[in-house]
Amino acid sequence: MLVAKYKEISEILVEELKKGQLRPGDRFYSEAELKKRFNVSSTTAVKVLNYLESKNIVTRVQGKGTFVAKESHKNIVLLTDLNLANGKPENAKVLSVKIDNNSKIKKIMSLKADDNYVKIRRLRFFSEKVVQYSISFINQNFIDLSLINKLEAFTSIYQRIRNDSGIDPYLLIYSQKTVGKIVKDEDILKYFPDQKSPSTFIKQERSTYLPFAQSALLEYTISYKLPEFWGIQVDASTLSNNTKL
Repeated sequence: MLVAKYKEISEILVEELKKGQLRPGDRFYSEAELKKRFNVSSTTAVKVLNYLESKNIVTRVQGKGTFVAKESHKNIVLLTDLNLANGKPENAKVLSVKIDNNSKIKKIMSLKADDNYVKIRRLRFFSEKVVQYSISFINQNFIDLSLINKLEAFTSIYQRIRNDSGIDPYLLIYSQKTVGKIVKDEDILKYFPDQKSPSTFIKQERSTYLPFAQSALLEYTISYKLPEFWGIQVDASTLSNNTKL
């Protein structure tokens, strides 16, 4: 299958970036320079720049030019949520546990039509202060459903899953999206009496994948955290030459 010319050129340029020929923040090739170097039209040169920008490889600044994006392209980056309890005692409270079957959530979790999930709502405290409200949707096939009415059995959801299924969620692949979110929903704000409506929270959505070849999720969790108790640490290590990006 033929590769479009702009993608072919883009791959060449990405390989050069991997080799460190240009560093994050360096000025990148202009449209005119790409036309001259690769003997292509303006249309193709613009497609190259647009494509690289869409992949967050370059940043285009109006009136100044194109630059190598400051995000690292040669490092493995590890992101770690920080615990900002600062020595305060931590605890959790389970608000509710029930079997549910909302079609939207089932679609997100890729569950079958006859499958349900366990919905768990919890609060996290530092000392007496609520710092996080979470709603977890757990694949019912990995929970002992006879415990549904025992809230204390779900204080640690991952421990519950380990005990009931033998699977350790901490060892599974997951994806997590973190954004700042303005919250007006009184069903959330009522757990944070010091917060006025609307208030800004850190919203995290986490999807944990099962350890075998099937599309259904083990867990989908939405959490709302007070910004002052949230932080993230970034650690990077250089890739070896034979590591694929």
